[in-house]
Amino acid sequence: MNGKRYVVSAMSIVNDLHYADGRQVKNVTGGGLFMLGGVLSHTADVGFVTAAGADFEEYHGDFFRRNGLGTEGVHRTLPHTHYTTVTYFPDGSWKEVSVYGAQYETDNAYNTMVHGDWVARMCGEHTKAVYTESGSEELFWNPEEVAAVRAAAPQAKIMWEVPHYNTFNPLQKPLIWPALEQVDLFSVNLREARELFGVQEEKEVLRAIRSTGKSCFLRFGVEGSCAILPGQPAMFVPSIGLERTVDPTGCGNCSTAAAMVGMAEGFEPARIAAFANVAADYNALQLGPYPLFSEGLRAKMAAEANELAQKARILEE
Repeated sequence: MNGKRYVVSAMSIVNDLHYADGRQVKNVTGGGLFMLGGVLSHTADVGFVTAAGADFEEYHGDFFRRNGLGTEGVHRTLPHTHYTTVTYFPDGSWKEVSVYGAQYETDNAYNTMVHGDWVARMCGEHTKAVYTESGSEELFWNPEEVAAVRAAAPQAKIMWEVPHYNTFNPLQKPLIWPALEQVDLFSVNLREARELFGVQEEKEVLRAIRSTGKSCFLRFGVEGSCAILPGQPAMFVPSIGLERTVDPTGCGNCSTAAAMVGMAEGFEPARIAAFANVAADYNALQLGPYPLFSEGLRAKMAAEANELAQKARILEE
């Protein structure tokens, strides 16, 4: 079969948010929907692969119906779709606990993992890119799992958003390198890059990324982002829309998925970063992912990205 143009493989999760000032917000969807938002900023031709419970539609169904998405890639391997309470403290720290008990996520870690053949079933000759957030310790990185995706999607690029928890975990960090060798594109933020490569100066970070030989989307938080492609200048683009931000949760996920689209579609580096930053801007306009994408909105976002790309500057290496 031709397969979906893009495939997103990610965790499905719902959150209750408890803020330090006493405010509470219930039933906020997130996780993989942030990544879907990055792709939906360009096209509706996207498939979603995840592990979930029988209650998946209860929480995520409206988003999928509004945006014309199918759920054939949703595998009901869990007792419940992941649902956590996130409590923020005055010092900026936070804790996250499953509403089903402290042991729920540990007990269901294996059944949460996405398999390569799940992703492969959504792919075909038409597929241009696959996004994964699978941790370096997960099943997906067994060579035969990645090989199944490559066989099903021979033209596709694989984008990996390297998980924060892998980078700062001494036991998992060594596993990043064999996983990274198997992908075409990857994304990290600046702090993660410094830890991953063991360098501090920005120029050293850029040189370390270049040494991988892969395309990278380097995130600078509220400052902006940079697209680094082999043989082309590293282009930094500032963020947009910070003054209207409601909640930045998921902006890294959303912008990474949008950058994947830009790389797969052959955008120049400045436009890749600009398009990713515009996608992040819309993601931050509300709690949870942007709710509804249309062809009119996509045209508007593309125009905004073209304008923002004019503000790009080359980062010195």
